[in-house]
Amino acid sequence: MNVVDTGWFRALARVAVVALVLAGWQVLSVTGTLDASSFPSMTATMAELGRQLTESDLWLAVWETIRGWGLGLLIGCSLAIVVGTLLGLNRFAYLSVIPVIEFLKTVPVIAILPLAIVVWGATLEMKVFLVAFGVFWPLAIQTLYGVRAVDPVVRDTAAVLRLRGWRKFTTVTLPSAAPFIATGLRVAAAVGLILTIIAELIGGAEGLGLSILTSVNAGPSRLPATYAFILLTGVAGVLVTGAFAYLEQRLLHWHESQRNAASKAA
Repeated sequence: MNVVDTGWFRALARVAVVALVLAGWQVLSVTGTLDASSFPSMTATMAELGRQLTESDLWLAVWETIRGWGLGLLIGCSLAIVVGTLLGLNRFAYLSVIPVIEFLKTVPVIAILPLAIVVWGATLEMKVFLVAFGVFWPLAIQTLYGVRAVDPVVRDTAAVLRLRGWRKFTTVTLPSAAPFIATGLRVAAAVGLILTIIAELIGGAEGLGLSILTSVNAGPSRLPATYAFILLTGVAGVLVTGAFAYLEQRLLHWHESQRNAASKAA
């Protein structure tokens, strides 16, 4: 087996890239290539990040972000899967509603943020609404097309076997739609986290986004804290994406796409 294809080599390569980026950041800061009034050094940022990790205020902000993200993701994804499934099972409903869904999918979530602030203010409800609205449309479309993407051979076989109702849904429709839904959930989780941070950063709701805004408004002396919070949100995004990708791989191990990926990695 090629060394480049091994898991340990890929992990080592990723760590090396991160180390090179951090080292380059420090070198550019020390040499003055980066303006110190806009870009703190890597060591100062990491020192501030270490200090923030010992503060209860940071973990409270993390909890507020996780809470808004989790509730919005749960509500938006649940509704999207139900609506997408119902539309996918009914051709008339699909043809009637799909233009509306395609239109609303293009509406930027940031455009309705002022309205959400007026209605709910800088609250948890505002964050939950924005996240749910943002993740609903793309996941609903993924689910809809997944339900409609049943292999013709499988569909004909189910008809010959006279599968109907719930049994047909669980043995034919759901397995066909599962990869589409899993991909949609993975993307929705990352998008939902971004929307949560935006709602906090612009809308002023409690969380990591508000911590970034507060540190920016505190002046240049708080730049290391600003970058520390930004790095933390980036790490959170990587963890969320990785967790959902891992769950997708484990839960869909039976699907052809996952078997092919596993065979290539072996």
